[in-house]
Amino acid sequence: MVELNSADTLTLQMLYGIGPAFAKRIVRYRECLGGFVSTEQLLEVYGLTEDRYRKLLPHIMVDQEAVSKIKINEVTLKQLVRHPYMEYYQARDLISLRDKGQRYHSAQDLLLAPTMDTVSLQRIAPYIDFSE
Repeated sequence: MVELNSADTLTLQMLYGIGPAFAKRIVRYRECLGGFVSTEQLLEVYGLTEDRYRKLLPHIMVDQEAVSKIKINEVTLKQLVRHPYMEYYQARDLISLRDKGQRYHSAQDLLLAPTMDTVSLQRIAPYIDFSE
C-alpha cells in the first residue's frame, strides 16, 4: 500500500502505470491541495484516466491527518486563492466578510459569502481550519 500524502516520486513510480511524469504531477497537485483527503482526487491529476485509477485503487490509501489546513480566520486573499478549490470571487468575499468582523467557526459559516455554494463548500471544507 502506498500512502498518497507521504509518498515521494520514487515510491509513486512503484505503482502500476505511474512513471516519472505522473509521479511529479501527483506530488505537485498534492502540494497545491495541501494533501489528498480522498483517493478519488487522483482523478483530478491531468492525464490520469478512470481505468488507471481503478487499477491503482487497491494499492493506494490516504492519511487525512497529513492534510495541511488553511487558517480561515488568518489567511490572506493571496494565500487563499492559491488553493485549487477556491475561486477568486469566493476568496475575496470570505476575506471581505472577515475584514468586516465576521469570524468563521464552522463550514456552514462560509456560506455567508454570497459567492459560496454548497458544492464548493463540500470540496474546500476538509482544508479549512476554523480555530482562532
